[in-house]
Amino acid sequence: MRIVILPGKDRNGRRVGLGPVTLAFTVFLVVLLSGAIGLSAYRINVFLSKDMNSVLDDVRIVELREELRERRWELLDRKEQLAAAREEIQNHIDALGVRLGEIQAQMFRINALGQRLAEVSELDQGEFDFTTIPGVGGISEEGAGGESYEYPEFLARLDDLQMRLQYDENRLAAMESLLTDKKVSRTMFPDAWPVEGGWLSSLFGYRSDPFTGKKAFHAGVDIAGRRDSLIQAAAAGVVVHAGRQSGYGESVVLQHANGYSTRYAHANRLLVELGQKVEKGQPIATVGSSGRSTGPHLHFEVIQDGRRVNPKKFLQAAR
Repeated sequence: MRIVILPGKDRNGRRVGLGPVTLAFTVFLVVLLSGAIGLSAYRINVFLSKDMNSVLDDVRIVELREELRERRWELLDRKEQLAAAREEIQNHIDALGVRLGEIQAQMFRINALGQRLAEVSELDQGEFDFTTIPGVGGISEEGAGGESYEYPEFLARLDDLQMRLQYDENRLAAMESLLTDKKVSRTMFPDAWPVEGGWLSSLFGYRSDPFTGKKAFHAGVDIAGRRDSLIQAAAAGVVVHAGRQSGYGESVVLQHANGYSTRYAHANRLLVELGQKVEKGQPIATVGSSGRSTGPHLHFEVIQDGRRVNPKKFLQAAR
């Protein structure tokens, strides 16, 4: 193999001859150099690839960290929202608890009023029992489930219920007052039969006097009966006289309401004292024949505003 070296400035060329060994060595060096260069390039490429991957991994990690930070702040915000919502719900529950307590207190008062009304009006306690919840039922047209109340609608229903309860409570209180007044008036009205057993032996008005036979005015009625039969108060009142009285013998006078008073005369024994309060139907004396009397009986008088009236209408109401 010959290699021709072109001339330079001196324009003189050279020819160099390469032998087989030299040529083989030269080719070996070229191949070795090419392999070294290729290997170096490969290693550089691998190194650069690893470094690029590392850079990409770092960027990805930074991005993930940023995303996690954003998610963390989002979770914290959601947590604060849930806490605020929970606090608001708790406030609503507390408010409903207060309203429920008020309604329960009104229900207790209404039940107590109803119970007292049933007692005052003497209604059937089994039918008008205010201590138990009345039975309800029926088929709902909306189906078994129905729709839940919205919170504003629920509050409106509570307000309406509380207003109705207040109205019912006021009405029941007024009814109780009226019935109580009527019951008190009834107990003060002298319409109870004033003696245990007995029968009318002399009426109110003019009659023949049993002692003189002359016409005389009888200011009460006589009820004949067995000696020591109980004499009972015709109405609730206060004892304003208990003792012996001219013509009446042992007698009791009771003062009632509305200007009424009653006299019970010719008793055998007195069972009450002056100033004592008595109830309607309470025993106050026993039948006797004291005073101006022909035999055991009760002389019963009714006085209204200081004027003696016929007891017959009161006794008819009693019988």
